[in-house]
Amino acid sequence: MKRFFYYFIWTLVIGFLIYLGLYFQEQLVTKSQTTFTLYPLRAYIILFPIIIGLLLRTPKFILEIKERQNHSFDWIKFIAVGLPVFVILVFSFMHYLPNSESWTPVFNMNINLILYSGTTLPTIAGLIFGYVLLDSFKNKDSVRFYK
Repeated sequence: MKRFFYYFIWTLVIGFLIYLGLYFQEQLVTKSQTTFTLYPLRAYIILFPIIIGLLLRTPKFILEIKERQNHSFDWIKFIAVGLPVFVILVFSFMHYLPNSESWTPVFNMNINLILYSGTTLPTIAGLIFGYVLLDSFKNKDSVRFYK
């Protein structure tokens, strides 16, 4: 029963933070429509899912830290999963920086459409990056190398 309440409280906290985050996002949308600046909104669209991904992994991470075992960082998982997702986040944000036309990589038109047209890809990538970032901290005994 104690475990149930632990996860239930975390679910309520994460749900409340998502509610506050979406409220703040609506405020940013309104402000960006009146000022015609997309930079703060786009930065928020990329950073908020990373925070949610971190929060989704936090309950388990806290339990792992309470075990007080030797921890290490799983670089293989971070490089194989986290780094490509981080690159997607960076590329989807680069287009909205000032003078980005001169240094933004030229991609195929389909890739440009995927990266810059909506918020689905940055949202999924941000969730994955935030989760993998905390998930890469593991107990030294649980990090296995497969040959």
